[in-house]
Amino acid sequence: MFWLALYLPHLPLDVLGRACADDLPLAIGTQAERILSCNPAAAAHGIRPGLKVGAARALCAQLRVQPRRPAAEREALERLAAWLMRFTSLVSLAPPRSLLLDVAASLRLFGGAPSLLGQVGEGVAALGYQGRLVLAPTPLGALVMAIRQGGDGPIIPDGPALRAALDPLPLAALGLRPRELDDLTAMGLRRVADLLRLPRAGLRTRLGPRRVDWLERLLGEAPDPRLPFTPPAEYHGCLELPAEVELASALVFPCRRLLAELGGFLLGRRAGVQRLDWHLGHARCADTRLHLGAIEPLADPERWLELLRGHLEQLDLPAPVREIGLAATELRPLNPAAGDLFPGCAAADASGGPGLLDRLRARLGPDAVCGLALVADHRPEYAWRWVEPAEVSCGIPRADRPLWLLPQPQPLAERAGRPWLDGVLDLGQERERIDTGWWDDHPVARDYFVATSRRGERLWVYRELKGRGGWYLHGRFG
Repeated sequence: MFWLALYLPHLPLDVLGRACADDLPLAIGTQAERILSCNPAAAAHGIRPGLKVGAARALCAQLRVQPRRPAAEREALERLAAWLMRFTSLVSLAPPRSLLLDVAASLRLFGGAPSLLGQVGEGVAALGYQGRLVLAPTPLGALVMAIRQGGDGPIIPDGPALRAALDPLPLAALGLRPRELDDLTAMGLRRVADLLRLPRAGLRTRLGPRRVDWLERLLGEAPDPRLPFTPPAEYHGCLELPAEVELASALVFPCRRLLAELGGFLLGRRAGVQRLDWHLGHARCADTRLHLGAIEPLADPERWLELLRGHLEQLDLPAPVREIGLAATELRPLNPAAGDLFPGCAAADASGGPGLLDRLRARLGPDAVCGLALVADHRPEYAWRWVEPAEVSCGIPRADRPLWLLPQPQPLAERAGRPWLDGVLDLGQERERIDTGWWDDHPVARDYFVATSRRGERLWVYRELKGRGGWYLHGRFG
C-alpha cells in the first residue's frame, strides 16, 4: 500500500488568492481584526500573521483583506478531490485542509513515485493551491509527515523508513490533545521515538485504547480503511474575485483556473462536455451569462479556453465583475482516442474539423455556423432543417432530387401544355407524384419531373395538380 497525502497549509488564502494575479497583496483577516495569513506580495511589504489589520493597511495601501470562508474552503477541497481522481479511483477527504490518495496501483501508470509526485504537484500549483506532498505506506503516516514537512515532500518507501522519519518529530506533531501532551511531557517524553518505545499496555492505561489504536494505524500495525470520496455527477465551480474586474479580457486568468479544475474532473470521470454555462456576478445588476458550445464532447481545458477568449473579446460588461461561476451539467462519455493511420497528415488537419467550427461559432455566434439535416417528409420544403453541425440526420438521401432548391418555386411559362424556359423543356419519361401534407394545413399535390433545357441544364420542375395549376421551377441539379 502507498498513500499520497496532500496538505494545503494556506487553503483559506488560496480559495481567494487563486482568482487574482500573484502581485496583488492579499490577506485573510480574523474577527479580532488581525491578519491570519497573507500571500508573498503582502509579505514583501512587511505584513505578517498576527498583525492588526489597521497596521497592515498602513504598511500597504493596496492590501486586500478578506474574511475566512469555511464553506468555500470545504467546497474547494471537494472540487480538488474530484480533480485528483485523474490519478486514482480512491481519494479520501481529510478535513479541514488535507486529501489522501491510494496510489499503489497508479505508480507504474504515471512513471514511478517521483514522476507522480511531480505531476500532482504541478497540477495543484496550476490550480492556484500551495500544497505539500508526502508518499508513505500508511495514510496517517503520509498525513503527519505532510503537515510537518516543509518544501518538497519526501518518498517514504516502507514501514521502517516511516518509523525512522517519525522518530525525531516532537510529540506535538501527532496532534495530541493538550492534556495528553502535558501528561507525556511530565513523564519526560519529548519526541515521537520516546513515546513509541513505551510498552503498549502502559500506553493504553495512560492514553486510552483510542489513542493507541491511532498509533498502530499510524505505523501500519492495524488496518486503516478510508472512506472514498464520491465525485458529483455535475461540475459547479465558483471563484470570488478579491477585487472587481472591469475588463472582460482580464477574466481570462481566473477562468483558466476554473477550466483546469474542470479538466481534471472530466478526466477522472472519463467524460467530456459539449456545453459550458458561465455566470459573471455583478454587485449592482443581474448576472451576465455566457453559454459555450462545442461540436463534440471536449475535456481539454485549452480548447475551452480558446473558445471562451472569442466570447470575451466581444463582450461588453454592464458592470465590474466580482464573481465567476462555471457549470458543466451534461457529461458525455469520451470515445477512446485512436492512433493516426497517417501521422504525417495530422498537422495538415489541425486547423480544420470540429475545432475550426467551434472557433467560428465562438467568434461569430452559435447561429452563424449550422449544419443541414434531412427530415423524413416527402414535401421538399419540409424535408430539411437547420441543426447543430454534428447532429446526425434522420432522413434518407434522394439521388433523384437536387441539393439546390430555390427559396421559392419560380413560375414557368407554358406553351402547348409544356413548360418553357428559354425553350421547351424535355420532361423525360419519369415523374414523382407528391400528394400529402393534409394533416398540418400545408397540403401539396404535385407531379415532379427531372427536366432538361435546350442548353443541357438538368432542372427540377413540377406541375401543380390543384388550385391554379401551372408549371414551376423548384431546383437545379449540379
